[in-house]
Amino acid sequence: MTRPSVNMTFDTSLVDTRNPNTSFSTTESDPSEADAMATGGTSVQLDVVPTPPLKPFTPVQHLPTQDAYDSWAAVYDTDGNMLQAIDDVELSTFLPEFLASVESTAADKTIKLLDLGCGTGRNTAKLLSYPWNLSPHSPIEVTALDFSAGMLGVAREKLAPLEKDNVRLQISQADCFPTVEDKEASPVPAVSGLSAVDGVISTLVLEHVPLGDYFATVASLVKKGGYALVTNMHSDMGKVSQAGFVNAEGLKVRGTSFAHTNSEIEDAAIEAGFDLVILRDHIMTKEDVESGRVGERGLKWVGVRVWYGLLLRKL
Repeated sequence: MTRPSVNMTFDTSLVDTRNPNTSFSTTESDPSEADAMATGGTSVQLDVVPTPPLKPFTPVQHLPTQDAYDSWAAVYDTDGNMLQAIDDVELSTFLPEFLASVESTAADKTIKLLDLGCGTGRNTAKLLSYPWNLSPHSPIEVTALDFSAGMLGVAREKLAPLEKDNVRLQISQADCFPTVEDKEASPVPAVSGLSAVDGVISTLVLEHVPLGDYFATVASLVKKGGYALVTNMHSDMGKVSQAGFVNAEGLKVRGTSFAHTNSEIEDAAIEAGFDLVILRDHIMTKEDVESGRVGERGLKWVGVRVWYGLLLRKL
């Protein structure tokens, strides 16, 4: 098993604050209140830069992760989430690399793919729209799994127009990581007919799941010689931030998050029976913000690794 050498980070919480419902960053602190300078017995007017008002305190509501994502579903695709934006940028090249690897091992048989923790189907849509080079007699079967009914409701509406004669889609609600609640359970989600596939993608999910449970399920769903594409908040970002959003009532809503380090993730993947094929990261730049790829909150993360991705091969 090989471990490519690379430095890799990312934040689900960085958004454009112009959006009414936004994802947030737990790293954002309130501006310091400057001390007022009092002068007496003088008529001299000093040029003083006004101190910006203190940012009002935003209450935090901690919810089970499933409940948090059910609440987030209505605005998940439109709240300016930075992590999704960077994920989209990186997957514009990383996902085709993954799919080319899957396709190269498929010959003329049916290719089976699974989006584990598909959410609103943001990346499932990319699988359905990919320009496959297979014959019409070699269909693509895509399965999308998530535990959030709210997220899947959005996904069904989004993905229905993308189905084609030779690209089939199955969407199912399930506990994607059964061993989190029951260590004696099978790591395979309880979905009728579900079996190991040629390729699994699981994007921006790992933050919410213990490493052992996460990779036990991923390994159980990938055929020998198959591939998995995993993306996550980079550990540099994860040390000080977590996924969440501000709801219509002005509450910061957070689910459960784990600050997995990159080395811990890599070790867990190897232990689960994967070879590390590609490790990739994204460092926030001013150009990311100036180009509009992310909102202005991205400026405070310039120079920081904010996104991390792995391409894994099942041994």
